[in-house]
Amino acid sequence: MKGHLMETRPRISIGLPVYNAERYLRHSVESMLEQTFGDFELVISDNASTDATWEICSEYARMDDRVRLFRNQANLGAAENFNRVFNLSRARFFKWIAYDDVCAPEFLERCLEVLETRPDVALCYPKTLLIDENGMEIMKYEDRLHMPWERPHRRLKHFLTKVNLANPVFGLIRADVLRETRLLGKYFGADYVLLMELCLRGKFHEIPERLFFRRDHARNSRRLPRSEIAVWWDSSHRGVYRYIQSRLVTEQFLAITRTDLGWCEKGLCTAQIGRWIMRHLRAKGGRYKATLKQRILFPGEQKDTVLRR
Repeated sequence: MKGHLMETRPRISIGLPVYNAERYLRHSVESMLEQTFGDFELVISDNASTDATWEICSEYARMDDRVRLFRNQANLGAAENFNRVFNLSRARFFKWIAYDDVCAPEFLERCLEVLETRPDVALCYPKTLLIDENGMEIMKYEDRLHMPWERPHRRLKHFLTKVNLANPVFGLIRADVLRETRLLGKYFGADYVLLMELCLRGKFHEIPERLFFRRDHARNSRRLPRSEIAVWWDSSHRGVYRYIQSRLVTEQFLAITRTDLGWCEKGLCTAQIGRWIMRHLRAKGGRYKATLKQRILFPGEQKDTVLRR
């Protein structure tokens, strides 16, 4: 060993990307440091914050040696910073947490139990409770992404019809499976594509208890105006996103080609995306026809509505 001890790696890595996070940061960090399972590292990457975020993170790093703290010289955008905390991680299992979300103390313990006994499961996540800016309950949310099926195309079919808020991206993930993906792309909806890549490589398991508390507030990334959301994902981006749906569909097809699935299974997965596209086109066409019919049958009502605006 040449005079020094071998590095002991934690069993779980938690990645916390932050930027101007001072309002909710302490709640998020403390919910992780107070987990019933303690053999983890908390990797924090500050994306060149201009508020008290760095000072708060430094305080926790001094208090707890499980905290590993890094700071970017410039804002890299959310996608690259999320990927950075994973690339800095060292454990077999990985979890992202956002600065404004909170986890129950049993989160890691319950998810780890599943992943250590079920090698066929790529991602384990608990049920979600949506909370407001003050931590009060908004609603009990159902992700419905428990996917126990062996065939990837069967999991993909379920995923495409059920995914909405993409909460399972904050579950516990096998790091070796996550490394097989492209991680988060620098575009709106990249978390959906990443979850799709993971479900093509393994099963998703849902813990029935609500151990994940997702905060909904005015500055949540999902609520940002279009003029800001593109820059949030990629700091080098200028303007607003265009052709978002086309980009997502293209990335979904590419995600299938990047797997090591056989040609038959790849074809079945591609067919599932084709069916998903057709359902969306039919729904869009139905909405268009309903609007057109309303205008033809009630033209005066449409005019009055415009005048009232």
